[in-house]
Amino acid sequence: MNVLVLYQSRNGHTHDVAEAIADVAEDQYHSVKIKSVIEVHQTDVDRADVVFVGTWVHGLIVFGVRPAEAELWVPRLPSLEGKPVGIYCTYAFSPRHSLDTLAEMLVEKGAIVVGQQAFHRNRTRDGADQFVNRVLQFGKRELA
Repeated sequence: MNVLVLYQSRNGHTHDVAEAIADVAEDQYHSVKIKSVIEVHQTDVDRADVVFVGTWVHGLIVFGVRPAEAELWVPRLPSLEGKPVGIYCTYAFSPRHSLDTLAEMLVEKGAIVVGQQAFHRNRTRDGADQFVNRVLQFGKRELA
């Protein structure tokens, strides 16, 4: 399968998760491309069988936590029409409902959200295997 891993990162934590996701997929002999959300083109999405999209979260627990700057970059993403998408985020204290918010935004771009995972910014590889396997399993069913 062709796997596209997109990320929005400020301090490198989300990029680290993107690399962990890519490593897991590559270990299973999938072809992987990693790109920043600002670098992705429609041809990248079109070539992918499965897409992962991740960001860091911003905000205070009391006032609300949201996917960082997603209102700026999600509208600029190419169409994700019909693509199985796994979404992920990195957080310091709590991701709260940020993945649900990101999922809603990506569904508006046509994504079929098939998995979500929050990664603590100090443990960027913890849970990557299981997350990637769940999302890729759905992608394999879509191709069958």
